[in-house]
Amino acid sequence: METSMFQDEVSARCKSNYQMKILVVDDEPVLIDFLTMALGALGFENVASARSGTEALAMMKSARDPFGCLLLDIQMPDMDGVALCAEIRKNQAYARTPIIMLTAMSDRKYIETAFSAGANDYITKPFQIDDLMNRIDSAARLSQQIMSADRLVRQIASACQRQSGPFRLQFEDPVSFENTPGYLDQPTFRNFIDRMERSQFRHGGVVSVKVSNASDMYENVSAQEFVAVLTRMSSVLSTALIGESCHFTYAGSGCFLVIKTTAGKPGFPDEVAFRVKKEMSRQGLRHGSTGLHAIEIAIGRVFRSPAGDFGSIDESLARARERTQVLCA
Repeated sequence: METSMFQDEVSARCKSNYQMKILVVDDEPVLIDFLTMALGALGFENVASARSGTEALAMMKSARDPFGCLLLDIQMPDMDGVALCAEIRKNQAYARTPIIMLTAMSDRKYIETAFSAGANDYITKPFQIDDLMNRIDSAARLSQQIMSADRLVRQIASACQRQSGPFRLQFEDPVSFENTPGYLDQPTFRNFIDRMERSQFRHGGVVSVKVSNASDMYENVSAQEFVAVLTRMSSVLSTALIGESCHFTYAGSGCFLVIKTTAGKPGFPDEVAFRVKKEMSRQGLRHGSTGLHAIEIAIGRVFRSPAGDFGSIDESLARARERTQVLCA
């Protein structure tokens, strides 16, 4: 019965996964063969392999289509997985590609170094098929999110080129992130709150997530690059808040607003902060991979008016933005 359920889950995931191109780098042929077979069973048939860091870099350089996910063994002769990961991140084409480290229990001390070098995740040897499935599935979702964000940036750049004058985006302007799970545009977000039961809103409330160095970014980069940063933050929120009964919108000025639609625990703002920062680390946004500098955030608390109620919706949303401004000051 359990085998049948597992096969059904694998089948469902295989149908939903796009054909992500994967590179496995390990100096042990047995592990390469195992991972190639396991990934094929999970629906990922476009798998290549390399026996060393040098070979991997050469394959990546000559590949017509970039790899969508990289699996790197940490302990390899000549160039270890951490050094290889750092070298890969120097290549702009692979600056955000999901990298999963392969490690034995005795290698755990290297994990922190690997994350600092740009790794997104790791799998512990001996591999468990369900763990492998979850990590690769997560990498596939991240790869798709990165492609969607890049596609949006290209669309914006194309629109800018078609305009007679420069594309102008005010710092306070709203930006839309259509087709991002959990995202609502400002009018829809406001209407959503307006139609909620007042008691439901009271127990859930709103948390503000502010890119606290957004103003510096806006002043020093192009409109396209600024929108790209916001797009990546929308991806972070969408992924971090999965299963939390939340929606979010972008309120302008680098500020996102998150609403929890079910009764929240007192520590909800702390939970949001933990999840968002964890996902930012997973996507490499806290280590300067934007090409500028690391994204800094501040989290505003669930808010109420001084009288203890929420007042009008517009007042409530304004208080959320103001509170985050204070926290960023």
